[in-house]
Amino acid sequence: MSWLSDFFKGGKNPADAAMPYLDKIPGIEHQAYDPYIQHGNEAYNTLNPQITQMGSDPAAFFEKLMGSYTPSRSYQLKNDEMRRAAGNTAAAGGMRGSLNDITNEARISDTLMGDDMQQWLNNVLGIQKEGLSGLTHQFDTGFDATKGLTGDLSNVLGTQAGLAFQGQANQNKSLSDLLSGLLKGVGTVGGWDLPGANAGTLGSNFINRFI
Repeated sequence: MSWLSDFFKGGKNPADAAMPYLDKIPGIEHQAYDPYIQHGNEAYNTLNPQITQMGSDPAAFFEKLMGSYTPSRSYQLKNDEMRRAAGNTAAAGGMRGSLNDITNEARISDTLMGDDMQQWLNNVLGIQKEGLSGLTHQFDTGFDATKGLTGDLSNVLGTQAGLAFQGQANQNKSLSDLLSGLLKGVGTVGGWDLPGANAGTLGSNFINRFI
């Protein structure tokens, strides 16, 4: 860089004037989008292991789920009541303690527990469905926020690049025109014959050489 560069570049580049405002946009965008992106990442970290296991080994997933089952209070009450009634009936017929009596009570317990387990499973799967749906919505919202942030920041960078290019091009053209005019003026005073095109070439060469 030379003193000529400082002299001819004294004017304010419009692109430079716009940059401080464009530079504020990424911070504003991150402030708006980052919470949703973070929630989306957290939802993915929760969803991915569950969905992977459900898809790759559903039997193991089901076994793990059923491992949390405990008989409900309603089952206990019904089981006690029905087995007591069956026992009374067997005792009245002189069959209390027989194989048929024992088998009948076991059948009652198994039937009631099967119904109780199915109801428990339906309740758990219903809750899980709502939870997975909510997490999926969070993930989708986070993904949309990521796309929005990426698109906006790309637009900002594109605008900055376009302004910088156009600003530099305008500045170079202004310098070239100024130098061409000066050289033509000098040529006229000195009696030189410098057509506009040649003066422009000299002006450009002058810029490249000294600025």
